[in-house]
Amino acid sequence: MFRLVLLLFLGPLLFFACSSGQTALRHGHYDLAVKRASYRLQQGSGLTKRGHRLAADVIKQAFVRAYEAHQSAIRKLSTTGDTDSFRWEKVFREYEQLQSLTDNARRAYDSSCTTCADWLASYPASYQDRQQDTRQLAAADRYDVAEQAFAYREENRLAAKDAYQNYLKAIDWVPDYRQAKAKAAEAFEFAILRVVVEPLGPTRELDRSDNQELQSLILRKIRQNTRPSTFVRLYPIEGTSGEPILGDGFPIHQAVQMQVTDYMPYREAVTSSSATVYSNQLYKVGEKKINDSTKVDIMQKVSGTLTTYLRTITAGLTLQMRVIDTQTGKVIWDDPISESQSWQTEWQTFTGDNRALNGESLKSASLLSPSRWQLYSNMRDELVDDVVRRLRTHYQRD
Repeated sequence: MFRLVLLLFLGPLLFFACSSGQTALRHGHYDLAVKRASYRLQQGSGLTKRGHRLAADVIKQAFVRAYEAHQSAIRKLSTTGDTDSFRWEKVFREYEQLQSLTDNARRAYDSSCTTCADWLASYPASYQDRQQDTRQLAAADRYDVAEQAFAYREENRLAAKDAYQNYLKAIDWVPDYRQAKAKAAEAFEFAILRVVVEPLGPTRELDRSDNQELQSLILRKIRQNTRPSTFVRLYPIEGTSGEPILGDGFPIHQAVQMQVTDYMPYREAVTSSSATVYSNQLYKVGEKKINDSTKVDIMQKVSGTLTTYLRTITAGLTLQMRVIDTQTGKVIWDDPISESQSWQTEWQTFTGDNRALNGESLKSASLLSPSRWQLYSNMRDELVDDVVRRLRTHYQRD
């Protein structure tokens, strides 16, 4: 019984190990075929040598085809007529795959039969030199693109951003390629989107002190994170007029403008609904004669009217937020942000036979209703969080 269970468990694994390389070869997945067949050879011959011999044959066939495919791709990408801007990055990936292919093949033979791989000796064992040369070419491509964009850094923020990113790509390929790190740092300053957050505009909805307090809370919250993304800087300013003192000498691109446009401090409404309720059991409600001498009890469910009252207090606060282009005055986006607060209490009255309540008590109204200040305070705090969240959402991908 144990042998049967063991064979049922190991059978599919053995079959997969023996045949998976051949299956990948048959479907044209040559790199995968070498990898799977290599793994098969590294596991030893096992219960049968058939899969072991088959794996060695699969490696040879798949390796030759994979090698030719990668070399063909490299030749095509390396021709001067290729229009791919970053073709050397693709060439580098081809060499990476060639190295992995070679390592898998050699690893298989090293673990099984060192004399079985004479054919493999005619192929390179390492592509490190070619990868290093390709890194230089890939870095040069990125650097050239960065230089072209860098020329427009002062007049075009997006060009500066493109230059910065491609300088960093060049450094990824070759550390500090042609002083790209310093050039990237210079481009970065021009790539930043600078956004001033203006004080709240005057409003009739709030008195002056409440409006200023709301403004202070919003700006204080923004100051906790003035960098919603790599290329955005927020500059919250106090006061009611005058230019902000930024300190970095670069112009402002956008301005955030906010104003409270609606405030409903307190609205109360009471509604009610009535329903007839019945007892769960029968009670005697009278008697009747069934003949001249016999009386019987009249048993019925008793009823009454249950009225439920609902008192609702609501409040609302809306702030309009918009962002404009400081050069053109054009509105870039315009969003309302609204917060509301709601409080409810419920109570009941009953008329009729109390037995219809089935022992349940009537609901009583809460005597502690929120004040106008409590409602406003809650809305104000949530509105502050909403404003900061909205700014972060709009600028997190810039």
